Amino acid sequence: MEGESDGRQDAADASRGRPDLREAIMRACLEIGTEAGEDGLTMRAIAARLGVSATGLYQHFDGKPAILRAVRIYGLELLARHLDGAYEAISPVDRLAGESARYISFAVGNPWLYGVLMQGEEIDWSRATEAERTLVAELQARTVGCFIDGIAAGLFHAKTDVRLAPLQLWAANHGLATLIISERISETHPVFPLASRDRFVEQFARVFLRGFSCEPERP
Repeated sequence: MEGESDGRQDAADASRGRPDLREAIMRACLEIGTEAGEDGLTMRAIAARLGVSATGLYQHFDGKPAILRAVRIYGLELLARHLDGAYEAISPVDRLAGESARYISFAVGNPWLYGVLMQGEEIDWSRATEAERTLVAELQARTVGCFIDGIAAGLFHAKTDVRLAPLQLWAANHGLATLIISERISETHPVFPLASRDRFVEQFARVFLRGFSCEPERP
């Protein structure tokens, strides 16, 4: 894959003053990517979907690498919004379990976008804008806050590393999401079918979180 570009388009620059245009372009990209994969996501295909000329599209993005970078940032924004409801729960454990369930449902509901986000080329954060850095920082801060609250409530061990715990939870969520997307885990698996995928995801998250729970130290 070509390296990322920071030419005319840096995810936000194409339409900071025109959010309707950015939304339309990103939605077109998601539709095409879902239908035809990354190979089908061409400037011509995007322009045709929008009903504009490819030349007009180049006024906002200088090529496919810039488009993919913008899709990754847009995908993170969608993920952040999808996770919002999880943090309405009172218990930190419930919030984290809800976060896991929503993360996995986002991945499974948007497999192409999730692949671009978590399995494709990583964003070059050294070129990130302040808004982009804030987006990622806020995503992390919400999970960190849940672990801090859990420690304060005596639900998690005081020695829980709140810097590493979110990464460990993400790794677990990513692994399960990938298995579900690839149908290694499913309700229709020929050998190990699940009675309920949603129930399995909820149990998975809560079992994982028990690893942070307070337990008497062994002598």
